[in-house]
Amino acid sequence: MNPLMVKVIIVSIIAVSGGVAGFSAFKYYNLSQTAYSINNFIPENSTFVAHISSGSTSAIVFSANNSIGVSLSMSFSSFMGQLNNTSNSTVRQPLNISIVGNYDGFEIYEMNGLNLLSLLVNQLNLTTNATTYADNLSLTSLLPSNYTTIYIAPIGFNGVLLGMPAGVYAAIAAGSSGHNFAFNKYINPNANLSFYFNGSTPIISTITANITYSQSGNITLNAYVNFTSPVYESAFIASAALVFGQMNATFTYHAYNTLIEFTANFTGSGLTNLTQAMKIP
Repeated sequence: MNPLMVKVIIVSIIAVSGGVAGFSAFKYYNLSQTAYSINNFIPENSTFVAHISSGSTSAIVFSANNSIGVSLSMSFSSFMGQLNNTSNSTVRQPLNISIVGNYDGFEIYEMNGLNLLSLLVNQLNLTTNATTYADNLSLTSLLPSNYTTIYIAPIGFNGVLLGMPAGVYAAIAAGSSGHNFAFNKYINPNANLSFYFNGSTPIISTITANITYSQSGNITLNAYVNFTSPVYESAFIASAALVFGQMNATFTYHAYNTLIEFTANFTGSGLTNLTQAMKIP
């Protein structure tokens, strides 16, 4: 998968308000009309995959090879256009962009001066509490807050890869070879947030969860949890029934040996209790 790319790169210095002197920005013109599915650029060995929907834009965050990466449904030109308007909390220092090289037909650039989690929050217009969720999922252990070197690669005219170097290279290799994550098996793109976790812990082997917000403001959590022993599954059922009951949430489940499927619906005061449990101020 090596499409012919003809491009012109224009480097400009753009002033940024709030005391940041400026940063370099690329305008990228790709004459190839190749369209790729961002779902295909997720490494097969990913231990964590999350699909986040925000308006017309979606992002797939993954962890593979001890590295974090993001496959974003946004053109490179739109990405850079939004980057020009990033908040001061996103731009940690004057931003420098340089060409790294070509890998499997995809150009890779390096950007210095950005924090990846803050950048993702800004580009998708998400709440800044997303960093809290990332911390709870142990993603920040792979991406410290002071890590400000990001690789970025345009994928066709409708997608962008960004992340730590190993993550970007692994994502391109997945898209080129076809050895990618079984996205449609584990992820529900119609949910507001859908994620898969394979941590191989002593208690839980895999988790697949979908969170959906209704127009009335209710939240539905549907999850599949595969435990390493029926004993742990029984303990979880008893604990979950108690916890969700205290949140005034309805809780239904089906158990199959070590696999449990459960659904919890949060309304009214249950939503308040849920936000408190998720540490949202």
